[in-house]
Amino acid sequence: MTKTKAFLLIISAVLFLTVQAKAQVEHVPITHPVYSFLLRAESKGLLEHFSLSALPLQRKEIVSALETIGKDKTLSEAELSTLMKFETEFEILNRKNAVVIYSASDSNQVLSGRMFSDDEKFIYRYKTDKYNVNFSTLGSIESITQLTDEGNRNVQTANLGIRMFGTLADHLGYYISATNGVIAGGETLLALEEIRNLRQNVKFADLGSDFDFSESHVRFDYDWFYAIVGRESKLVGAGINHRMFVSDNSPPSDAISVGAKFKTFEYRFTHAGLLAVDRDTLNVGFNAYIPTKYLVTHRFAVRPAWGEIAFWEGLVYTKRPVDFAYLNPLSFFKSLEHALHDRDNSMMGLDATIRPFDGLQLKGSFFLDDIKIDEIGTGYWSNKTAWNIGAIYALPFNTDIAVEYARVEPYTFTHFDSLNAMTNDELLVGSYLLPNSDEISVSANIWTGWRYPIKMKFSYSRHGDNYYDEDGNYVNVGGDPSKVMMIERDSYRVTFLDGIRNDVYRFQLSAGKELARGFNLHAMYLFRSTNEIITHGFRFKLAFEDF
Repeated sequence: MTKTKAFLLIISAVLFLTVQAKAQVEHVPITHPVYSFLLRAESKGLLEHFSLSALPLQRKEIVSALETIGKDKTLSEAELSTLMKFETEFEILNRKNAVVIYSASDSNQVLSGRMFSDDEKFIYRYKTDKYNVNFSTLGSIESITQLTDEGNRNVQTANLGIRMFGTLADHLGYYISATNGVIAGGETLLALEEIRNLRQNVKFADLGSDFDFSESHVRFDYDWFYAIVGRESKLVGAGINHRMFVSDNSPPSDAISVGAKFKTFEYRFTHAGLLAVDRDTLNVGFNAYIPTKYLVTHRFAVRPAWGEIAFWEGLVYTKRPVDFAYLNPLSFFKSLEHALHDRDNSMMGLDATIRPFDGLQLKGSFFLDDIKIDEIGTGYWSNKTAWNIGAIYALPFNTDIAVEYARVEPYTFTHFDSLNAMTNDELLVGSYLLPNSDEISVSANIWTGWRYPIKMKFSYSRHGDNYYDEDGNYVNVGGDPSKVMMIERDSYRVTFLDGIRNDVYRFQLSAGKELARGFNLHAMYLFRSTNEIITHGFRFKLAFEDF
């Protein structure tokens, strides 16, 4: 053991003994870099009865995981350095704070030379053993440049907002963030193409105005029971780059959840509101017509020491008020759907995380939309499935390497009523891949002791798109989730990747550096070849926020 490593271990142990982390019920958003670090620890086998297949996690869950990681005596210097940064942020270790508005617990002035210090920075912060409130600013500026054979394009964005979170009486957690941004220069269309969440923003994408985002939730915990209400981005399903059940591909939805959680078992029921956009009607503005649409899900998860196995079920229904049949948190949706005259779109799935030995994890999900048993293997259109399987290995020299394959069969996520498709505001709720697509990817994270690892990813995806033939007839090969299979027109047999082929190669390299606590610089290079059309992209972002 080197002297530096021994020193870091001693300091970490001493500080751990002098600080007690209090209960923190609120969630930590899925964009936080701590999740990448927890994935490495999970792969190394340091976190038994733990799962990253349903995110976000509570702050207290992350604190508990970091404390467990800190007990491992084999951590490298880079891992220890990164761990101590997160331990300080989550108040496992002693932390200095600086505020603009004084409180009884914090009175160091951030404007008196502490702005670029390692202090945690807030507008206002107040904390006791049972109550805490944290109120801070968010801000970022970003520059995007794209190089092609046809010329160069660029755009600059600026964003400003606030975040407030905390816990009351150890049982009620809360979180809210709100931001507003503008195009500071360059080409608006490039921003739409390259920044995924801008495509989700109606104010910007449809009305040509500025863009704003807000997420919030309130969570109540008591012993094994919890209840959540709010709007927040979620990830559900085991995977490395893909989550087949719920992802952040579509905008966050407003939802109510109740659940029960124990050491080796968790159950959660969720009833969420979605946007049922009809392309044939006006869907923006005061006289827009948008039918009601709901997604109801539940997930049973068993977590032995070596991983997790979970059963997930979901159902989409539209064009009626909240159905009391689907408010029962313990029910089988498929049977309920039949009892309610088979109007809705039901689906189910399994996901699993398996650690055969420390260092290696296998993660995968299977999504079943519809199936006809006697037609399996015949190319029957209604055998609609999606799945992903991946492996991640935590190498001993501060590197994680992963490989994953994902596949979505034609017509998956669709329904005879297009409004019942597994979409929110026309974007898929789960997979990033459209129906009739697959992708293979290889990725690596390299830990250098910073909060953000150096990330590399290479992927190759294929998609078979619907098209118009020479006579102007629309040919549906199952490549668009909003297009219904027309029995009188479309073929009962489908061929995977039939239609207009779109092959995309991507290579992405990204890194981030915390210049001073709260000030982060991110850089990314993206190579993309789409049907042999090559683009090079560069993104630089300076952000005053944690993630």
